[in-house]
Amino acid sequence: MKVAICFPRYGDTKGEFTTSLARMLVHSLSAEIPGRPGERLQIEIFSIASTDLVENRTILLRRAMEWQARYLLWLDVDHSFPRDALLRLMAHRLEVVGCNYLRRHEPFRPVAARTREDGQWEHVWTTEDAARRGLVEEVSHVGLGLCLIDMLALLKVREHVEKGVGWANWGPFDRKLLPGTNMRMGEDASFFAELRAAGVPVHVDHRLSWQVGHIGDRVLTHKLAQAEAEADIAARTRT
Repeated sequence: MKVAICFPRYGDTKGEFTTSLARMLVHSLSAEIPGRPGERLQIEIFSIASTDLVENRTILLRRAMEWQARYLLWLDVDHSFPRDALLRLMAHRLEVVGCNYLRRHEPFRPVAARTREDGQWEHVWTTEDAARRGLVEEVSHVGLGLCLIDMLALLKVREHVEKGVGWANWGPFDRKLLPGTNMRMGEDASFFAELRAAGVPVHVDHRLSWQVGHIGDRVLTHKLAQAEAEADIAARTRT
């Protein structure tokens, strides 16, 4: 089974990312595919370095399609993750499943979000309890820092797109306006909006998310965010 690992980059990769990727490759190539005894993965890595993230992701997606990958694992080069991350995501057998992680700027907030019934966005938090229970839930979007896509889902997307702009003109990562605002969504949120419009659900794995770090000046984890949130609540209680 073919898995394309794709990551855009600008400058050098982070050391913790490189170590995580190496460990994941060694583990994944030597392990059996979940639910497919005796079968092994065939992995190819695609990466592009430039400042145009939208174009980078578009080219990487096309290369994965040309290679006829069954799965595409998106990674960002400033993340750390467990060596079995790929196999754990594959084991869910979902069309799209990714990890929740923190944005690198303060206040630290998760990238996963959902749309409420009133049309407003809200953050989806990865808590220690959700991780312990192994919760996998549907969301509106996650980030592409660690996200697995079953490429068969693109058949649905193509059918949907052909009714509109046409497959040849499809810009999957073109930054769309956030509904009701003059602000543009990120390329990842725009991509997930395209998937959802085609009927492809997006899920987040909270257990794996709890083990993912976003590398800035320090490694940001959900445990850190939860501790800071609890400290804020305690401070407000005292005042």
